[in-house]
Amino acid sequence: MDDPQSPEELREGVRSGILGVLQRDVEQRGWRTARLLILAGTIGVAGALGATLLVTEHPFEHHEPWHVAAFSTVWAELLVVTLAIALLQVRTPTLPLARSASIGLIGLGIAGVCGLACPDPHFLVWWSSTPFGAELTRSSGLALSALCFGLVTTLAFGTISAFLAIGASESVRIRPLLPAAMLALLLLPGVALQSVGTSVGVLTGWMAGTAIGAYGGVALGTRLSAAIRSP
Repeated sequence: MDDPQSPEELREGVRSGILGVLQRDVEQRGWRTARLLILAGTIGVAGALGATLLVTEHPFEHHEPWHVAAFSTVWAELLVVTLAIALLQVRTPTLPLARSASIGLIGLGIAGVCGLACPDPHFLVWWSSTPFGAELTRSSGLALSALCFGLVTTLAFGTISAFLAIGASESVRIRPLLPAAMLALLLLPGVALQSVGTSVGVLTGWMAGTAIGAYGGVALGTRLSAAIRSP
Protein backbone atom coordinates (compact mmCIF):
# COMPACT_ATOMS: atom_id res chain seq x y z
CA MET A 1 0.00 0.00 0.00
CA ASP A 2 1.34 3.41 -0.93
CA ASP A 3 2.24 5.79 1.79
CA PRO A 4 -0.29 8.59 2.26
CA GLN A 5 0.82 12.02 1.12
CA SER A 6 2.33 14.31 3.67
CA PRO A 7 0.45 17.46 4.75
CA GLU A 8 3.00 19.56 2.84
CA GLU A 9 2.36 17.64 -0.39
CA LEU A 10 -1.39 17.96 0.06
CA ARG A 11 -1.13 21.71 0.61
CA GLU A 12 1.11 22.04 -2.44
CA GLY A 13 -1.35 20.08 -4.56
CA VAL A 14 -4.28 22.18 -3.42
CA ARG A 15 -2.32 25.38 -4.00
CA SER A 16 -1.31 24.29 -7.52
CA GLY A 17 -4.89 23.36 -8.33
CA ILE A 18 -6.23 26.72 -7.14
CA LEU A 19 -3.58 28.66 -9.02
CA GLY A 20 -4.32 26.70 -12.19
CA VAL A 21 -8.03 27.44 -11.94
CA LEU A 22 -7.38 31.12 -11.30
CA GLN A 23 -5.02 31.33 -14.26
CA ARG A 24 -7.56 29.76 -16.60
CA ASP A 25 -10.27 32.06 -15.26
CA VAL A 26 -8.11 35.15 -15.85
CA GLU A 27 -7.33 34.04 -19.39
CA GLN A 28 -10.98 33.41 -20.16
CA ARG A 29 -12.07 36.69 -18.61
CA GLY A 30 -9.38 38.57 -20.52
CA TRP A 31 -10.56 37.17 -23.84
CA ARG A 32 -14.18 37.80 -22.91
CA THR A 33 -13.38 41.37 -21.92
CA ALA A 34 -11.53 41.92 -25.19
CA ARG A 35 -14.48 40.60 -27.17
CA LEU A 36 -16.89 42.81 -25.24
CA LEU A 37 -14.72 45.87 -25.82
CA ILE A 38 -14.50 45.16 -29.54
CA LEU A 39 -18.25 44.60 -29.74
CA ALA A 40 -19.06 47.72 -27.74
CA GLY A 41 -16.68 49.79 -29.86
CA THR A 42 -18.30 48.51 -33.04
CA ILE A 43 -21.75 49.29 -31.72
CA GLY A 44 -20.61 52.76 -30.66
CA VAL A 45 -19.22 53.45 -34.13
CA ALA A 46 -22.56 52.34 -35.61
CA GLY A 47 -24.42 54.81 -33.41
CA ALA A 48 -22.05 57.70 -34.11
CA LEU A 49 -22.15 56.93 -37.84
CA GLY A 50 -25.93 56.83 -37.71
CA ALA A 51 -26.11 60.25 -36.07
CA THR A 52 -23.77 61.63 -38.73
CA LEU A 53 -25.71 60.09 -41.60
CA LEU A 54 -29.00 61.47 -40.31
CA VAL A 55 -27.77 65.02 -40.81
CA THR A 56 -25.34 64.53 -43.72
CA GLU A 57 -27.83 65.48 -46.44
CA HIS A 58 -29.96 67.77 -44.30
CA PRO A 59 -29.99 71.38 -45.61
CA PHE A 60 -29.21 73.80 -42.79
CA GLU A 61 -29.85 77.04 -44.69
CA HIS A 62 -33.28 77.53 -43.16
CA HIS A 63 -32.06 76.94 -39.58
CA GLU A 64 -30.94 79.55 -37.12
CA PRO A 65 -27.25 79.13 -36.20
CA TRP A 66 -28.11 78.14 -32.63
CA HIS A 67 -30.32 75.30 -33.92
CA VAL A 68 -27.37 73.40 -35.34
CA ALA A 69 -25.19 74.10 -32.30
CA ALA A 70 -27.89 73.04 -29.83
CA PHE A 71 -28.88 69.85 -31.61
CA SER A 72 -25.26 68.86 -32.23
CA THR A 73 -24.33 69.42 -28.58
CA VAL A 74 -27.26 67.43 -27.23
CA TRP A 75 -26.65 64.62 -29.68
CA ALA A 76 -22.94 64.49 -28.86
CA GLU A 77 -23.64 64.31 -25.12
CA LEU A 78 -26.17 61.53 -25.56
CA LEU A 79 -23.78 59.56 -27.74
CA VAL A 80 -20.89 59.94 -25.29
CA VAL A 81 -22.97 58.79 -22.31
CA THR A 82 -24.60 55.92 -24.20
CA LEU A 83 -21.31 54.75 -25.66
CA ALA A 84 -19.67 54.86 -22.22
CA ILE A 85 -22.46 52.71 -20.77
CA ALA A 86 -22.11 50.16 -23.57
CA LEU A 87 -18.31 50.18 -23.62
CA LEU A 88 -17.90 49.84 -19.85
CA GLN A 89 -20.68 47.22 -19.64
CA VAL A 90 -22.48 49.20 -16.94
CA ARG A 91 -25.30 47.27 -15.32
CA THR A 92 -27.16 46.80 -12.07
CA PRO A 93 -28.93 43.71 -10.71
CA THR A 94 -32.24 45.01 -12.10
CA LEU A 95 -31.28 47.34 -14.98
CA PRO A 96 -29.46 45.96 -18.06
CA LEU A 97 -27.99 49.36 -18.93
CA ALA A 98 -25.22 48.14 -21.23
CA ARG A 99 -27.53 45.92 -23.26
CA SER A 100 -30.10 48.71 -23.49
CA ALA A 101 -27.46 51.19 -24.63
CA SER A 102 -26.31 48.73 -27.30
CA ILE A 103 -29.85 48.40 -28.63
CA GLY A 104 -30.20 52.19 -28.76
CA LEU A 105 -26.89 52.67 -30.58
CA ILE A 106 -27.61 49.95 -33.14
CA GLY A 107 -31.07 51.40 -33.73
CA LEU A 108 -29.59 54.84 -34.26
CA GLY A 109 -27.11 53.39 -36.76
CA ILE A 110 -29.92 51.70 -38.70
CA ALA A 111 -31.93 54.93 -38.66
CA GLY A 112 -28.94 56.79 -40.07
CA VAL A 113 -28.54 54.36 -42.96
CA CYS A 114 -32.26 54.59 -43.73
CA GLY A 115 -32.10 58.37 -43.50
CA LEU A 116 -29.25 58.48 -45.97
CA ALA A 117 -31.23 56.28 -48.36
CA CYS A 118 -34.31 58.51 -48.10
CA PRO A 119 -34.93 60.39 -51.38
CA ASP A 120 -35.67 63.64 -49.53
CA PRO A 121 -33.47 65.00 -46.70
CA HIS A 122 -36.68 66.18 -45.01
CA PHE A 123 -38.12 62.81 -44.05
CA LEU A 124 -41.60 64.07 -43.24
CA VAL A 125 -41.82 65.80 -46.64
CA TRP A 126 -40.95 62.51 -48.32
CA TRP A 127 -43.45 60.63 -46.16
CA SER A 128 -46.19 63.13 -47.04
CA SER A 129 -45.47 62.62 -50.73
CA THR A 130 -46.07 58.86 -50.59
CA PRO A 131 -49.62 57.67 -51.39
CA PHE A 132 -50.32 56.46 -47.87
CA GLY A 133 -48.68 59.41 -46.16
CA ALA A 134 -50.40 61.93 -48.41
CA GLU A 135 -53.81 60.39 -47.79
CA LEU A 136 -53.23 60.22 -44.04
CA THR A 137 -52.05 63.85 -43.94
CA ARG A 138 -55.07 64.99 -45.97
CA SER A 139 -57.60 63.10 -43.88
CA SER A 140 -56.11 63.33 -40.38
CA GLY A 141 -53.61 66.17 -40.39
CA LEU A 142 -49.83 66.37 -40.37
CA ALA A 143 -49.48 65.67 -36.62
CA LEU A 144 -51.20 62.28 -36.83
CA SER A 145 -49.35 61.50 -40.03
CA ALA A 146 -46.04 62.24 -38.25
CA LEU A 147 -47.10 59.96 -35.39
CA CYS A 148 -47.75 57.13 -37.84
CA PHE A 149 -44.42 57.75 -39.60
CA GLY A 150 -42.51 57.68 -36.32
CA LEU A 151 -44.28 54.53 -35.19
CA VAL A 152 -43.70 52.57 -38.40
CA THR A 153 -40.04 53.52 -38.84
CA THR A 154 -39.00 53.08 -35.22
CA LEU A 155 -40.88 49.79 -34.98
CA ALA A 156 -38.51 48.48 -37.64
CA PHE A 157 -35.42 50.05 -36.03
CA GLY A 158 -36.30 48.64 -32.61
CA THR A 159 -37.03 45.15 -33.89
CA ILE A 160 -33.79 44.81 -35.83
CA SER A 161 -31.58 46.42 -33.18
CA ALA A 162 -32.99 44.33 -30.32
CA PHE A 163 -32.60 41.13 -32.32
CA LEU A 164 -28.99 41.97 -33.24
CA ALA A 165 -28.00 43.16 -29.76
CA ILE A 166 -29.46 40.17 -27.91
CA GLY A 167 -28.53 37.56 -30.51
CA ALA A 168 -29.89 34.13 -31.11
CA SER A 169 -27.56 32.19 -28.83
CA GLU A 170 -27.72 34.10 -25.54
CA SER A 171 -30.21 33.28 -22.82
CA VAL A 172 -31.00 36.92 -22.15
CA ARG A 173 -34.35 38.21 -20.99
CA ILE A 174 -34.77 41.95 -21.17
CA ARG A 175 -37.79 44.15 -20.63
CA PRO A 176 -38.37 46.52 -23.53
CA LEU A 177 -39.00 49.74 -21.58
CA LEU A 178 -35.39 50.76 -20.85
CA PRO A 179 -33.84 49.98 -24.27
CA ALA A 180 -36.86 51.53 -25.99
CA ALA A 181 -36.40 54.70 -23.92
CA MET A 182 -32.71 54.85 -24.87
CA LEU A 183 -33.50 54.37 -28.54
CA ALA A 184 -36.19 57.07 -28.49
CA LEU A 185 -33.87 59.42 -26.60
CA LEU A 186 -31.08 58.96 -29.15
CA LEU A 187 -33.52 59.67 -31.98
CA LEU A 188 -35.02 62.74 -30.28
CA PRO A 189 -32.47 65.33 -31.54
CA GLY A 190 -32.96 64.15 -35.12
CA VAL A 191 -36.74 64.28 -34.82
CA ALA A 192 -36.54 67.74 -33.29
CA LEU A 193 -34.24 68.96 -36.06
CA GLN A 194 -36.52 67.54 -38.74
CA SER A 195 -39.55 69.16 -37.05
CA VAL A 196 -38.17 72.71 -37.17
CA GLY A 197 -40.56 74.90 -39.13
CA THR A 198 -43.62 72.71 -38.52
CA SER A 199 -45.52 72.88 -35.22
CA VAL A 200 -45.41 71.62 -31.65
CA GLY A 201 -48.18 69.18 -32.56
CA VAL A 202 -46.08 67.63 -35.30
CA LEU A 203 -43.07 67.28 -33.00
CA THR A 204 -45.23 65.80 -30.24
CA GLY A 205 -46.92 63.37 -32.62
CA TRP A 206 -43.63 62.31 -34.18
CA MET A 207 -42.00 61.70 -30.81
CA ALA A 208 -45.07 59.85 -29.50
CA GLY A 209 -44.98 57.55 -32.52
CA THR A 210 -41.22 57.10 -32.07
CA ALA A 211 -41.64 56.12 -28.42
CA ILE A 212 -44.48 53.68 -29.16
CA GLY A 213 -42.64 52.19 -32.13
CA ALA A 214 -39.43 51.80 -30.13
CA TYR A 215 -41.24 49.94 -27.35
CA GLY A 216 -43.10 47.68 -29.75
CA GLY A 217 -40.01 47.05 -31.86
CA VAL A 218 -37.78 46.11 -28.92
CA ALA A 219 -40.50 43.84 -27.54
CA LEU A 220 -40.88 42.15 -30.93
CA GLY A 221 -37.11 41.80 -31.40
CA THR A 222 -36.65 40.15 -27.99
CA ARG A 223 -39.51 37.75 -28.72
CA LEU A 224 -37.96 36.80 -32.04
CA SER A 225 -34.64 36.11 -30.32
CA ALA A 226 -36.36 34.00 -27.67
CA ALA A 227 -38.27 32.07 -30.31
CA ILE A 228 -35.09 31.19 -32.18
CA ARG A 229 -33.31 30.15 -28.97
CA SER A 230 -36.14 27.90 -27.84
CA PRO A 231 -35.81 24.25 -28.90
